[in-house]
Amino acid sequence: MKHASAAICFLLLFSFSAAAQQPLADTLHIKGVEVKSEKVKKKEISPYPQQSLTVSEIDAVAGNSVAEAVKTFPGVVMRDYGGAGGLKTVMIRSFGAGHTGVFVDGSPITDISSGQTDLGKFPLTRLEEVNLSLGANLDEPISARARNSAGTINLKSITPDFSKYSTRGSFSIKGGSFGLINPSLGIDRKISKTLMAAADVNGLISNGEYPYTVDNGPAGTENLKRSNSDIKSFNFRFFVDYQPSDSSNLKTTFRYYNSERGLPGAVVYYNPYSSQRLANKDFSINSSYSAARKKYSMLSSTGFSRGWLRYTDPDYLGFTESLDNTYLQHEFFLSYSGVLRHKHGFLSSFAADYIFNNFSSNQYNNSNPVRNTLIFSAGVIHKHKITETSAGLLINSVNDKNTLSESPKNTLKAMPYATIYIRIAEKPAVRLRMMYKNTFRMPSFNELYYQLVGNARLLPENANQLNLGVLANLSFYNKSHIRLTADVFKNRISNKIIAVPTQNLFVWSMQNIGKVSTTGAEILIEGLFKAGEKTNISASLGYTWQEALDVSDKTSETYEHQIPYVPYETFSGRIQLGYQNLSLDYNILFNGFRYSAATNIHQNLLPSWWISDAGLSWNLPAKRFNCKLKAEITNLLDKEYVVIRSFPMPGRSFGFSAALNF
Repeated sequence: MKHASAAICFLLLFSFSAAAQQPLADTLHIKGVEVKSEKVKKKEISPYPQQSLTVSEIDAVAGNSVAEAVKTFPGVVMRDYGGAGGLKTVMIRSFGAGHTGVFVDGSPITDISSGQTDLGKFPLTRLEEVNLSLGANLDEPISARARNSAGTINLKSITPDFSKYSTRGSFSIKGGSFGLINPSLGIDRKISKTLMAAADVNGLISNGEYPYTVDNGPAGTENLKRSNSDIKSFNFRFFVDYQPSDSSNLKTTFRYYNSERGLPGAVVYYNPYSSQRLANKDFSINSSYSAARKKYSMLSSTGFSRGWLRYTDPDYLGFTESLDNTYLQHEFFLSYSGVLRHKHGFLSSFAADYIFNNFSSNQYNNSNPVRNTLIFSAGVIHKHKITETSAGLLINSVNDKNTLSESPKNTLKAMPYATIYIRIAEKPAVRLRMMYKNTFRMPSFNELYYQLVGNARLLPENANQLNLGVLANLSFYNKSHIRLTADVFKNRISNKIIAVPTQNLFVWSMQNIGKVSTTGAEILIEGLFKAGEKTNISASLGYTWQEALDVSDKTSETYEHQIPYVPYETFSGRIQLGYQNLSLDYNILFNGFRYSAATNIHQNLLPSWWISDAGLSWNLPAKRFNCKLKAEITNLLDKEYVVIRSFPMPGRSFGFSAALNF
């Protein structure tokens, strides 16, 4: 297969060739006019809630993984077990992590065993955008699976600029507290007019031995260091982009991830010891072809992934020998989506996905579960001068079978969604939006088949989302502006899957007895202020209030109690001051009080916490090379806090990095 470049290179070469020709004698020479305008971001005109971080905003994040970036979004609560190696999963508007899809450059990242994706696996380097979306995009071709989730996290790799050089790349290295070493290298190469290739690697090492204080009750407090919190990880990506024309594109990506880490245990009275270990070996290969015409655009993709995981616990108190579990999962998918543009502002959209999953483990009674999934999406959009409306339907067909079951289990679900978007005023720009979406989550293989816990009769969780919002954008002189987004939302989950005790506290069972009703509000204010040619200030403030109540059973003592680990209030703030080649960043994050169990009593109360990070970076631009130095402090005021009960988080830490772009 021939190699290809980006479309801009082809256009530049074509323009240069045309300009080199001799003009005709009667050619009319007209002075060129340069039009400058700031590109409108999708989140500013989106009919559904959407948030994103750009390159400069990602650079301002203090941390090493995507998890540190995502937790700054309003409405997001991160489940973080601490340290660079701690597992990090996300809850969006009180939805569990299983309701959130994760996509890297359009390719899905899944975990069929647990249904949750560890965001700590993905490094922040070489990213162009981190996007969080809660709706179904119909005006561009995307997979049916992406429209199926209650929320999606989309990671976009950086796009190289080959306008001056055919080889671009970057090298960075970061070191810091708790034995952190994080090198990264990326190379992008334009091989021909129609072909480019890219490769990047990222490594991470940390011993995770951060200090913390434990309260031993009457015995007083004790200062200790976190143990068994080390990690070694390796990320590799190889990417080929073939672009035969400016309206078609073929991309193929290979990814490999390898990690070995300790899992620090819960710190209980006099016993902070843990010996559990986790190892991952994941690889995937994905290929997609896209084409855009005047009236029709399409996207087709296919992919295969293999995930291997080993969990060991030498001191497990349930068997006569140590625990050593291995899990192997495979996924193969085919996807096709298209958008057809009609007359009078109408568009129609269609998407279909086929997904095959299988799973094997020495802890699943050798049932070897297999899942075949078909997802169809169809919708219509109408765009007018001041309005945009859309409506569509998702249909899911899921077939589960395993070697221990006599007959396969079939699930068929139809789910509607709709949006309304109205432009109230143009200067200042004010818009209203409304979204309704019905989604569902299939039980994970852990919930269905895991030994002693699984329940093969589980029903899917059904979720309804309703969102009403207003968007405002006020522009000033010199490209300064303020953007405001305010949303109120109502979510309801039925057939919620929860774990309940059976014959004793050590043997639990998964059951469909939960219902959760969530009411909330989100406000996001973003501003960019320019003071002359050399100084600019970028800032954002985000606030979320949400009440996520258990409404499963009126006779239960937990009826209308806040569900575990969902704070009533969260707040995030960011300010970035740039002067010439210097940039000063400050971030603050607040989580209100919440409960660690379903019963809202004082014994289960977790206090609120807030932390702040700061960073200072210096760019040294040159003709070909651009060097950037950065120093950062995480948890600036050394606050002691926990996200998950009994899992202390790191205190103040330092990081220093140097990056060279060429």
